[in-house]
Amino acid sequence: MSYDEAAVQLGCQSNWLVRVETGFEWPSPVEVERMMERYQVRGSMVAEVVIDLASRPNGPDWLSAHAERLKPSTRDVLIMESEASVIHTYGVLTVPYLARAEAYVRHIAPRIDPDCDVDAEWDLLDNRQRHRPGGRRRDLDVIVDEGALTLQLSEPEVMVDQLRHLLDLSMRPDTTIRVVPRGALFYEARANPFDLLEFPEVSDRLALVHSALGTHFTPVDLTDTWNRIEEGDALAPEESRALLRRLINEPPAS
Repeated sequence: MSYDEAAVQLGCQSNWLVRVETGFEWPSPVEVERMMERYQVRGSMVAEVVIDLASRPNGPDWLSAHAERLKPSTRDVLIMESEASVIHTYGVLTVPYLARAEAYVRHIAPRIDPDCDVDAEWDLLDNRQRHRPGGRRRDLDVIVDEGALTLQLSEPEVMVDQLRHLLDLSMRPDTTIRVVPRGALFYEARANPFDLLEFPEVSDRLALVHSALGTHFTPVDLTDTWNRIEEGDALAPEESRALLRRLINEPPAS
């Protein structure tokens, strides 16, 4: 469906719709509800979360310090993430964002983007990691491929620090860390990092995919993919802790 066709269906101007869907215009809760009704997704339970978020479009206070440098689509992702009560996050080549240690971030961020402001990147991620929606508990469920934990870095101590950080996280009551061991079956669905967000009193989940272009919402339900990795590929939490301890104690390759 083109923007012109969608605008006719929604009863709005096409240029306004373009600005809304690219993040340059923030619709009111009433406008969001009308859009969902016209798109025939108003019955979705997660629609209530999206409509509620429209009443506070700027997200958490700490996000405002980064607003000018973030793409609107990235801002929208972070606002939704900040409301989630459960975050399932899967990483294959790198450690998932919400489980990264500061030294790891400072090491890899400029290698991915030489022009990045490392201090700003860490400040943003640190706030994301410490954020709790409404002061409530937030559960973090991490699955990471062993390949991300054995990546050869120019500063091997950075990876040791990251491994210790994961081990520390795994001891928290609100965090689960699982590792997919080397040698586990690799298949297409396991090739890409993604997140699943859950919200209070809502059974629907929102899926996010990570790529070189950034993090984006996807309409694809990745719950089955998560379950397949969790149940068929990843080690149990205690086995994962044992693997982390072994990797910490192994001498880094020269």
